[in-house]
Amino acid sequence: MDAGAAPPVSTHPRLAEPVAVLMPVYNEARLIRDVLDEWIGEVFAYLPDGSQFIFDDCSDDGTEVTLRDYAARYPFIAVNSSVRDGFIKAAKRLHAAVRCPLAFFTDSDGQYVAQDFWDVAAHIGTHDMVHGYKQRRKDPLYRVAASSVFNRVVQVMFGSVGHDVNSAFRLIRREALQWVAPRLSQMPALLNAEMYIRLEWEGFRIKEVPIRHRFRRFSKSRGLPLKSFPIECVRAFGGLVALRRELTAEP
Repeated sequence: MDAGAAPPVSTHPRLAEPVAVLMPVYNEARLIRDVLDEWIGEVFAYLPDGSQFIFDDCSDDGTEVTLRDYAARYPFIAVNSSVRDGFIKAAKRLHAAVRCPLAFFTDSDGQYVAQDFWDVAAHIGTHDMVHGYKQRRKDPLYRVAASSVFNRVVQVMFGSVGHDVNSAFRLIRREALQWVAPRLSQMPALLNAEMYIRLEWEGFRIKEVPIRHRFRRFSKSRGLPLKSFPIECVRAFGGLVALRRELTAEP
């Protein structure tokens, strides 16, 4: 993806359409350089011209300095500096910034393996969204257990076949993203799950692909802290009930 540089020889499936890779970021100064190098070397080196690497950053630990440095070197990187106003607002800003036919959403904490992008991309030609589900999740036991229960409840309530509906590793067609993004409102903390449920409910073509998951290298995950675990579980179930009520009430 460097200007004027010949693309490296690739054994990956060829994508004919550019991709916008979207990452929300908050205080990842100790590992963001490794994340950038991994995604640039394993993914962007083989993507079509016109692809985007977009960050929504609300850090206060120096992460933005690294992002801006990389953006100056790689013209496909764009950095939006924002206030810390919640995951759903950061995700929606990223969704609105997409200019490519395909969008890929993932986390910036280094737990996902960039190379697995190609396992997902191999199926996008015949699907509206290809979703990577974690085979062996490398998170604290209470989060693994909560995720297992949550996914089982989703299967029962919505007739879903999803194994890991809130996983942040998915490639989606822009048309499907534009349809679903304005409708995301019931589950702010579990936006990825709500997107999956809505698309599946409406009959969009979804493919699940197993992916790898790493232990977090630095600090603890901020996705579901133990101190707020009980209240977040109640909110998650309440969000599912509200979403089920909304979807079954629609003609």
